[in-house]
Amino acid sequence: MATSLNNEEFATKVAGIFDTKEQADDAFSSLCEDREFEQSNIEIISAHDQRFDEKIEPEDKNIGKTLLKTHLLFGVLGLGVGLIISSVFLFIDVEFMQSFVLETYAGVSTICIFIALLVAGFVSIRPDHDPLINEVRKATRSGKWVLVVHTDSHKKGDKAKELIKPFATNVTATF
Repeated sequence: MATSLNNEEFATKVAGIFDTKEQADDAFSSLCEDREFEQSNIEIISAHDQRFDEKIEPEDKNIGKTLLKTHLLFGVLGLGVGLIISSVFLFIDVEFMQSFVLETYAGVSTICIFIALLVAGFVSIRPDHDPLINEVRKATRSGKWVLVVHTDSHKKGDKAKELIKPFATNVTATF
């Protein structure tokens, strides 16, 4: 059984930065000619666009589902690990455990849940998106055009990079 922690349909993003609208349009046309890319998954962000964030991360609800799903899953796993560690302490006759069974279970489980939730936060906030978002922000503020491609696989992301590179001054992608 395969379980995906990410609920986003198009989690991989590629952004090309262009000096002119014509270059961005040429890259857009190049991507639209390829059958792997749908026009609805390609966004052109104009220079000085103040609402570029909606074009980079259009799946707000799915990101929220990912946050909830990872935190619930990792929290339960943390509880399980905490209970297992506490049980090991009980069975190997740790003296402190014999006197304070309930307190040890509660303390170790709490620490394990806390660590698991920290890991869930790190996994779900997608730190790989920060460099792309920062590049787009910097480009739009400096009067450049940006083309963002949303793909469902790294293979398509690599192909999008290849198609955009001849027209772009810079290409950035998520993992």
